[in-house]
Amino acid sequence: MINISDIYLSLERSLNFFLKAFPYLMFGFILSTYLKIKLKGDLRKKFVHLLDNSKKSIILASIIGAFLPLCSASSIPIANALNSRGVNLGISFAFVVSASAINPIGILLSLSLLGYKIAVIQILASLILSIFVGFVFYNKRAIFFAFENKKSNDNFFDVFIEQFKKLFPSIFLGFLISGFVMTYVPKETILLILSNNIITYFYVSIIRIFIFLCPHAMIPLIKVVAIEGIPKGLIISFLISSQSIGLPLLLGMKRIYGIKLTLRYLFSVIVGSGIIGIVIDKIGI
Repeated sequence: MINISDIYLSLERSLNFFLKAFPYLMFGFILSTYLKIKLKGDLRKKFVHLLDNSKKSIILASIIGAFLPLCSASSIPIANALNSRGVNLGISFAFVVSASAINPIGILLSLSLLGYKIAVIQILASLILSIFVGFVFYNKRAIFFAFENKKSNDNFFDVFIEQFKKLFPSIFLGFLISGFVMTYVPKETILLILSNNIITYFYVSIIRIFIFLCPHAMIPLIKVVAIEGIPKGLIISFLISSQSIGLPLLLGMKRIYGIKLTLRYLFSVIVGSGIIGIVIDKIGI
């Protein structure tokens, strides 16, 4: 039975999580706004011209995606634009994974809630995952659709508010849910679900598809389950895959690339993130 004291306790825990992350979160929004304004138009076109369909372009696309402040679903039209310029699917899908998994807000949230070591491993593992997916689709091509380039806004305050209104409610909801999870879900139950076995590294990614929160909102929830007994590699597997297989992103991919390529993309992300997590725990990073 839920009582008032438990509700207050869960709200207090949520608030404590939120206040700890708030300075990093605001800095992430500011940095993301700055990059969104600067990295566009001609400068973005120059990046596209650097991609020559060689294998090294997969690595380059992963690095470019890491620096662009995109949410997971917004990387799809950019990938489609790359395909329209003759870029193969390996390069565009590497970009999708990297742009989804690495962004200022998400990384700074990981830094504030999970620590610098997890944040650094998350960045490196995300790059490895994007390169892995890129090689899975190397030399594959798809029919592209026209890419609509909406009129961009150069006003820093307006772009900041736009991002804040779009992302902050979901992020804050993630903090609220994290407090309730910590209060009402027993530690033993979490340990049972995330028991240390090989299969867990793969199905933990599938769970993300059915959690209807933005990727940034997942990080406070990860903080709740990042307790003794949960392997670090399993946390990393979830962190790097959860950004890249949200339902909005997958639906966008299906609409542009079709069900077969989308399922292959999904399978490659799940397998790649699972292998990366297993390796991290085996070598004891």
